Amino acid sequence: MIANFFSKSKPVNIFNLVILLFLYYAVTIIVDASKILSLAYFINKTLMFGCFILLLIIVNFIIKKNNLTLDNLYGLLLIVLLIGIFNETMISNKIIFSNVILLLSYRKIYSIKSGFNTSAKLFDAGFWIGVATLIYLHSILYLFLVFTAIIIYQKVYFKNLIVPVIGLITPLFLYFTYSFYFDKMEAFYQLFELNIGLDFTTYNQLKLLIPITVLIVITFWSLVVVSPKIVLISNNLRMSWNVLINQLLVASVIVFIAPLKNGSEVFFLIFPCAIIISNFLQKSQSSNFKNLILYLFFAISIGVYFL
Repeated sequence: MIANFFSKSKPVNIFNLVILLFLYYAVTIIVDASKILSLAYFINKTLMFGCFILLLIIVNFIIKKNNLTLDNLYGLLLIVLLIGIFNETMISNKIIFSNVILLLSYRKIYSIKSGFNTSAKLFDAGFWIGVATLIYLHSILYLFLVFTAIIIYQKVYFKNLIVPVIGLITPLFLYFTYSFYFDKMEAFYQLFELNIGLDFTTYNQLKLLIPITVLIVITFWSLVVVSPKIVLISNNLRMSWNVLINQLLVASVIVFIAPLKNGSEVFFLIFPCAIIISNFLQKSQSSNFKNLILYLFFAISIGVYFL
């Protein structure tokens, strides 16, 4: 059964996840006939798939380094399934690049709790958010997550509040300098044109309505069930869980105000939702229930192509 198969973090299981991700990616590329097939097109898509592999590597590192789940692959499996469900994410380069960059920021944010090199980690977190902002403007909202983590991990000092802002400004200033020197200021200003989309009519399509509803319901259910149990466990896990919930809130705001509503914006929700649901699954004593949830996501990832 699928739950037992991914209950242990083994290299062969990770390889199977890569194969599954490749199948989702290949089908999406075949279905997307908006581009003219060429050698350059296939090279581009191969490099983009490499970004997804990098994404899985970074996510796996964050999960293991910060003990966000137990020794299983439920988190990675759910991320792959959710990418397959919201397949528009696989052809949205800005969303992909910004999320890969933001993962580098999450890596620093969750490691603040160790207390080592806190200032450097805060600068790096702000820096990567700044880079992601140049790619996708709404990524700047994750600066709120940095300040939230500072409060949760009890690192509230004046220097710690200033350093992430300096980190954020650094890539923005560097790009400003480049644009000014090469007389490309118009392109620089266009990056900061705030577009907010509040038209949710596309979510009435069954291919988005069904998966988004299922994801919201199961994530909320997982939070209600798991949160009280985590409060009673170790302090470190409790603090990381609070950061994760705030990350979910920031991602939800970004999805809500995203200018383009085609499902690709849901990518911002994938990491926190996958970790929250995987904690719910690993605490369940029923293998049948775990399989039911995982097979449900798998079925939806196939069904969206027929809706």
